Amino acid sequence: MRETVDDSPLYIFDSTFGEQYKVRRLLEDYHVPHFFADDLFRYASENRRPPYRWFLIGSSRSGTGLHVDPSGTSAWNALVKGCKKLCFFHPQTPKNILEPTKKEGGIHPNEAVTWFSIVYGRISSPNWLKQWRPIEAMQYPGEVIFVPGGWWHVVLNLTDTVVVTQNFCFKVNLPLVLLKTLARRPKFCQHWLKCLRKTRPDILPIIDGVLKNVDVFINFAESSSNDSGSSTESSDSESESPNPPLQQYPSSMRSTTITEGIILPPRKRVSEVCDSFVCPAKICRSPV
Repeated sequence: MRETVDDSPLYIFDSTFGEQYKVRRLLEDYHVPHFFADDLFRYASENRRPPYRWFLIGSSRSGTGLHVDPSGTSAWNALVKGCKKLCFFHPQTPKNILEPTKKEGGIHPNEAVTWFSIVYGRISSPNWLKQWRPIEAMQYPGEVIFVPGGWWHVVLNLTDTVVVTQNFCFKVNLPLVLLKTLARRPKFCQHWLKCLRKTRPDILPIIDGVLKNVDVFINFAESSSNDSGSSTESSDSESESPNPPLQQYPSSMRSTTITEGIILPPRKRVSEVCDSFVCPAKICRSPV
């Protein structure tokens, strides 16, 4: 692993380490940062919720190519060992301008090392459109990176790395996660909403606000006013409301190392359904 020169280096993603008898004690070696403790998926049955936590081990030059985290979820990424380079792009950034062309991509067009070798030079150019410029970050041991839902990002391991990461849903990204989960996992969504209605009455206005904007008729097993049975119908289509352009945020957000807790820009209202918006941020290790 330490001597690899492959264009597609080995990168281990283990999503079952918390379920395996011999290694599940690893769960005792860390705790979820308190900023992200209110994961609304935790109210669903553990055996029904989608995969959400991973133990990652990768060599230098491995990584993850351009992607958005699944179902609108946000994520926190804690680096135990090594060094990583990350680039984030505003959700409105067109994907096609961030990808290598078919000719440029070669055999491994989706690898992080390919992206940094080909595309990174373009997006770093002074001629690159201001509104599509990335937020860049270096991550070191003990630091946690917050990845907001909907943001394109690319991650490259600069050395051998060990990482713990979890995806989650909280109030801010609940509208987007709910829409995507409804479209892609309707049966799980029915179960999840039933659990939320029983345990989190404080977020019922958000849920009802989203569902009334869905263009298909949905009648879940639990409504906010009664416990009657229901049927579920969903459409494969889903809508995402646009977010404000990246340049509306201070340019310092792109280069500042956040050393005191987590710093997020002010929320900006963009629609009835998705009315909150946050930027990537870094949480640094507290001094010992």
